[in-house]
Amino acid sequence: MMIKDRVLEIKAERKKLYYELLDLQLKCEHLNVTKKCHGNSGNYDPSADLYWIEWRCPDCEKAWTSDQSRANVLKPGVVID
Repeated sequence: MMIKDRVLEIKAERKKLYYELLDLQLKCEHLNVTKKCHGNSGNYDPSADLYWIEWRCPDCEKAWTSDQSRANVLKPGVVID
């Protein structure tokens, strides 16, 4: 088998696994999610201050951020305390 053919096989398998993982992440309820708040306040112009939350789910390994104005939103319709 030529190297080029094997590389194409690996890429096809990687794509398949990527979409399988993405599907699992979409189905995950993120019950063990961690939440870490961040901010960069203290700017000369207070309107430039930013605050965001970094979310991480250890079950499905999904990581995402959201603006703190939507502080407790995991997914649309899912709110945590």
